[in-house]
Amino acid sequence: MSNIRVAPNRANQVRERQNQRVQSRIQKTHENISSDKKRTPTPIFTRGLVSGLTYPMTTPQKVKRQFHYSVGNTGAEIRFPSIPQIQIGWRLLSTILFIASIVMIYFLFNAPIFIVNQLETEGLNRLTPSDLNSVLDIDEKAIVWMNANKAKSDLMSAFPELKDISVNVVLPNHIRISLVERKPVLAWKIEEETYWIDNEGIIIPSRGDPGELLVVNAGAMPPLVKTADVIEPSEGNSILNSIEENSFSIAQIQGYGDQVDPAMVDAAFKLSLQIPAGSKILYNKNHGLGWKSEGGWDVFVGTTLDNIDFRLNAYNALIDKLSEEGIAPTWVSIEHLNAPYFRE
Repeated sequence: MSNIRVAPNRANQVRERQNQRVQSRIQKTHENISSDKKRTPTPIFTRGLVSGLTYPMTTPQKVKRQFHYSVGNTGAEIRFPSIPQIQIGWRLLSTILFIASIVMIYFLFNAPIFIVNQLETEGLNRLTPSDLNSVLDIDEKAIVWMNANKAKSDLMSAFPELKDISVNVVLPNHIRISLVERKPVLAWKIEEETYWIDNEGIIIPSRGDPGELLVVNAGAMPPLVKTADVIEPSEGNSILNSIEENSFSIAQIQGYGDQVDPAMVDAAFKLSLQIPAGSKILYNKNHGLGWKSEGGWDVFVGTTLDNIDFRLNAYNALIDKLSEEGIAPTWVSIEHLNAPYFRE
């Protein structure tokens, strides 16, 4: 009976060992197939005449990655399609970046989103955004052409009546210009030409409607304390190239921006309060400010109004004396308080 029981146990043990060997082989096969490790060939040495000679190692070939799937414990496997290994080199990457840069540059210069449609201005009164753009010439152009520093310089040269100019370029297509437009307080007339002067003494062009101004009828320009830089005609000057379009003359651009002595401006306003209402204010290069009297003669008081009350008293005394004597002067000077004189 004992012999009959032992035989089946040994058979079961043999079967278990066989199954273990089969499973071990399947597992090793699966590991060898699915492993990504590459074996490096060992160098070969010869034992001939030259000892220690090594043969060059062969470059391992790039193979496609393979994936296998084991089906249960049967040892069967399913191989999936091979996937190629993609490696991007520096040459390919640099080519892609170069092409992308060209596309971006073309997009910046031609895309509608970067085209300037209008200027955003702040501080304009008599001038208009069209006047500014006639000098900048940026409308309907790509914003990348805009140079803020050059635009500021061009505006200052073309429009002496502007100050505190700030030009900001805002992507994608906005240009914001903030400025202060000088307000004229005095009109200086020389024959048919009229120059405006602001409270700082800056001579500016007569453009737009300034409102009511004090008018000085002069025979010459007022004394200057500062002369603006003269713009010389030259090739490529954006300001001068746009003169014909703006209807500006070179003489206008060259003549404006000079600064008159502010004391002269103050003297003209003070004189307007001392003379009879409605009298025409005059200016003579040699004798200074004056006015046209009711009797028709010219009266000059000089470039300053020091001791103006005493001068007017001397003038009235002189006119009374001339009237008693029946003399009608054509010209009277009270520039010097102690030596007034006249001409018949």
